[in-house]
Formats: sequence, structure tokens, C-alpha cells
Amino acid sequence: MVQNVQNYLVMPAKCVTCPFRTDEHGRHPNPQLTSKLMQQVICEASQICHHPRQAGKPETHLCRGARDYQLTIFHRLGVIPAPTDAAWQETIKKFNSTNFIKQDIL
Repeated sequence: MVQNVQNYLVMPAKCVTCPFRTDEHGRHPNPQLTSKLMQQVICEASQICHHPRQAGKPETHLCRGARDYQLTIFHRLGVIPAPTDAAWQETIKKFNSTNFIKQDIL
């Protein structure tokens, strides 16, 4: 099922159950799951935070761990100028701007 998450806020911090968290040795709790999610959040879509669902609450936010990973990769690729939420939002505004699209495509 595809959801429009365009207006979802990003969690302020990683949840205690976040698959993107690491232990004191830098290891993910479930490396196979984390690897799969890393590929998805770069190639397909942002990740909805699953933590509220475990408590029977609605899923209304995006995963902080996934967003931090996206910020790192998109910054390294030069898509965003800094690995920050502010840079992400500025770039989204720029891509949504008609002037930007006309300028860079034509």
C-alpha cells in the first residue's frame, strides 16, 4: 500500500526499537533488515516509523534513523548541501519550484 507521507513529520530521535540504531560496537540489531531498509529509503521511499504501531497507535511520523541515513547518503552524492533536515527541506522546495525545473531541464 502506498501512502502519501509528504506532510509527515520526522521523529525527533531514534526509537528504542529503531532498526537503524547501533550498539556500542557500531552494529545494527538486525543487519539484514537494516540493509534492506537502507536500500529502500534510498531507492524507493521514506520509512514510516513503526514504533507507534507496536503500541497500537497510528503511524504519523517518519523514522529518524532512516532519515539520518538518507541525509548522509544524499549529502555524499551532492543532492543536498549538508546532512541536515533544513538542507533536505530547502532542496525539496527547490525541486518543487517551477523556476528550478525550467532552469535545469531547458
